[in-house]
Amino acid sequence: MTGRLAGRTAVVTGGSTGIGQEIARRLAAEGADIAVADIDPAEETRELVTQTGRRFFSDKVDVSDEDAIQEFAARVRRELGAADILVNNAAVVLLADIDHVTFDEWRRTFAVNVDGPFLASKAFLPDLKESGAGRIINITSSSYWTPPPPFVSYISSKGALNGLTSVLAANLAAHRITVNGVAASLVRTATAAEKTSEEFFEQTVRMQNIKRVQMPADVSGVVAFLASDDAAFITGQIVVADGGSTRR
Repeated sequence: MTGRLAGRTAVVTGGSTGIGQEIARRLAAEGADIAVADIDPAEETRELVTQTGRRFFSDKVDVSDEDAIQEFAARVRRELGAADILVNNAAVVLLADIDHVTFDEWRRTFAVNVDGPFLASKAFLPDLKESGAGRIINITSSSYWTPPPPFVSYISSKGALNGLTSVLAANLAAHRITVNGVAASLVRTATAAEKTSEEFFEQTVRMQNIKRVQMPADVSGVVAFLASDDAAFITGQIVVADGGSTRR
């Protein structure tokens, strides 16, 4: 095996399509075996991963269901062994302002976007502690700093995920587990194209220093770096990868 992640096992939530699929493919290309948790089938991701020669396992999982994520963690151990890398990517994106979002929609957004990473981190924590090079990488959003007006539940949930990233980094450092986030902008995926207009993509590009639409590979490369030994001394950080629309 070759690659920065050779011999490691990576878990990607929401890995059946879009950003999660590209993260799974990239981590496999770096040498990791891949497990995907998603409510949708991940057969296309399976093909992309197995083409790299890496092992693959997936299951239908609602990441906001504690029992389901615990059972998934047990199945991953049986199929691939203990996990070294956890990428919390699964998310709900709701385009609604406070006048139009219901409390049930608010709670569902937080259940997936915040409870999901918390529950997955808990479920895989024994593995990550044993790894000696455990990695938790949370996919968050630069819209927390430059919010488009209607995303009240989504942006609030990503702010909470940023907080979880920070506190887990402090809690888990003694176990040599690093915890970081990757804050992307509007990434062109099938879901994003369905939910938003070309005008919104163009508006986002105008806000960026780099004048092109962000693609999933712009996220997966940062994730692969944070998952590797090259990032062993980086923890508690939100790496903003949004083409320069956020300048902090």
